Amino acid sequence: MTGFGAHYKGDVSEVVMGHETSLFIEHNEPRTWTAVTSTSAPDFTEIQFKGTTNIGNSSSIFEQQKPILKVPLGMLIGQKLSFHSSASGQNNFSSYYYTDVKSRLYTIVDHTLDSDSTKIKIVPALLSPLQASLDSGTGDSILIHSTGLPTVQGDANSAMNAAAASSKEVSLVDGFIGLASFMTLPDTKVDLHSYHVVGLGRQVAVQQTGKVHHMGGSIEMPLHSPKWLFYSLGREVVDQTSCGANIHGSSTIPTIHANVFPGQGYIDVASSNSSNVLFGSTNAIVGDYLLIKDTTLVPTTTYKTPESGASSNIYWPPAQGAGLTSDAHHFEWAESSECRRVSAIQYIKDLGAGTYRYIFRLYIDGAWQFEHTTSDTLGLRHYNDASTNGSPHVESTRKITNPVRRLLFSGETVPSFSIEHSIRTRDLGSFNADGETTVAPGSTGDTKQLTRVFKGCKIVEYELTSTVDAELKYRAVFDALSCFTDTGRLESANKGDRYTAHRMFQNTANTLKGKKASGIAKGSEKPFMFYNGSITAFDQNLGFVSAFELKGKTGVEVFHTIQSNPVAETVNSDNLSTKQVPYGGTRNASIIREGKENFDMEITLALEDSALYHELRTHVQRGGTVGSTGGTIMLYFTKPVTSGSGTTPSLRIIIDDYFITDLAIPVPDDKGLLFTTMKIKPQNVKVISEDTIYHC
Repeated sequence: MTGFGAHYKGDVSEVVMGHETSLFIEHNEPRTWTAVTSTSAPDFTEIQFKGTTNIGNSSSIFEQQKPILKVPLGMLIGQKLSFHSSASGQNNFSSYYYTDVKSRLYTIVDHTLDSDSTKIKIVPALLSPLQASLDSGTGDSILIHSTGLPTVQGDANSAMNAAAASSKEVSLVDGFIGLASFMTLPDTKVDLHSYHVVGLGRQVAVQQTGKVHHMGGSIEMPLHSPKWLFYSLGREVVDQTSCGANIHGSSTIPTIHANVFPGQGYIDVASSNSSNVLFGSTNAIVGDYLLIKDTTLVPTTTYKTPESGASSNIYWPPAQGAGLTSDAHHFEWAESSECRRVSAIQYIKDLGAGTYRYIFRLYIDGAWQFEHTTSDTLGLRHYNDASTNGSPHVESTRKITNPVRRLLFSGETVPSFSIEHSIRTRDLGSFNADGETTVAPGSTGDTKQLTRVFKGCKIVEYELTSTVDAELKYRAVFDALSCFTDTGRLESANKGDRYTAHRMFQNTANTLKGKKASGIAKGSEKPFMFYNGSITAFDQNLGFVSAFELKGKTGVEVFHTIQSNPVAETVNSDNLSTKQVPYGGTRNASIIREGKENFDMEITLALEDSALYHELRTHVQRGGTVGSTGGTIMLYFTKPVTSGSGTTPSLRIIIDDYFITDLAIPVPDDKGLLFTTMKIKPQNVKVISEDTIYHC
């Protein structure tokens, strides 16, 4: 019988979120691997990482002296994997490379720790040609795909062990979820098939479980930052001249060693120092941010040929190229500068000559979205408690010193993300967590912690609304591919929490610097309110708006596909699966993909002239003219500030290329004002924000 006070409570429940990023593993940088297809188990191939040489730093994706990949045990189950040729050429795995004409794609169905090394099993087996054992060689690479893979945390906080009680497994799912007033996690539902058999009467003879779904997650919040709009629209660039400030001097800046491609989860840089990635006199460390300054222009719209203005120099951000003069002026191109957090650092090689001869691979939190070349320049960015070292900071006046200015717009994909949820009966953290007074599982006072990570989440639909005397409110619905569960408490011996759950205000954002890194800088937590907003449309200010609603759909759908699972399920004495993702993940959906994008908008206002009705009846399409104000619908929100220097926190939502589809003019029986709800169909939405977040 459960004792008094031993129930799960909402006030000891935590929800955080994080980016998902691919993992590129190149032969001998720093580990090798061996693939074995056994004649006794020919339906899968087992890949085991090798090498115990001290790799020299604790920031790698592998442990320093063990071939243990710093990915929580079982987190790789269900992930897609492919083999590739690196810049060094081709080698032993060339028969299995993913190429333009042969999309050889494999699924990881098991992820274990064996003899102090990471071991994974993939399907289909590597059978062409049949290889009993195959060692990696120079030029061979493994890519573990991003969707469903939380960013690897490459610092020294990870400690993986065969015994759960001695393991401390971490990931970078450490972002503030937002000022959520309501949230539901994706429902985990299991399809059940029932079969009647002739001659066995009316009762069901056989029941068998089928597909597993993780759908219908939702969140509603007063919007205080643009983070969720990034996951709703898909693309993000930053103003390279307004993205914090340099933590370093202007000399001895590392260079980009190899071109960067969209979707890439790392960047190779050339440093002048053999031990560190040196920016001036400052070493880059895990947790710092890397800015790629790229003046290459990318279109912010895809349904028409974007315009750049008569002088071909009108693009975002303002003042770049002396074209665009303010954010209120219309643009259809943007510079492609990006900023990402460094999640791991790995030394690669010595070129043998030159000032920048030492090559390092910097893994990042969230893939690059645009192509960058070796001619682009790098900058190091850093969070500090105050505005020192170029850190963005909200002053006592509520204005921002060293602000980050960004542009969000639609792309062909929307980013996937992970949601981590942990619940417990007592206000204590994970077993073995730093700074926590924990008790052993099963003992008196056990927290009975349950930790889940919903992987491969994408926004399905969302809306922004506001009314008189209300905040700017955001609501979204999202689906997930699979759910990872920490099963360390189910193991037969040495039970414990393998995965260290994040506790936002206890050990994740418990410092001023930590709050900034998690997306809740002190002073930035206030939501955007109606009384600090304005709406312009049809070349005029709409001064009598009482409410508006902007809805978007991403067309995201999940798909189940036929997948083999030849690996036996590991269960405990109660016949409960000890796998973090059961059945090799093959019962979960394997694809989550965007479809048609659609926007709808409604504005409720007091009618003051007939112009809007004439817009409706003559079917006028409105849109911005490059370099000019007006044409677009612009929602502009700021946060209250007092006098002083700095930048006012702001959010500017731009609606372009739209028709009015409905404008009902009522006849009120109270003889009062005529209010109408104007329905609008946009084609394009862009968002400009000024805040303290380096990357949404």
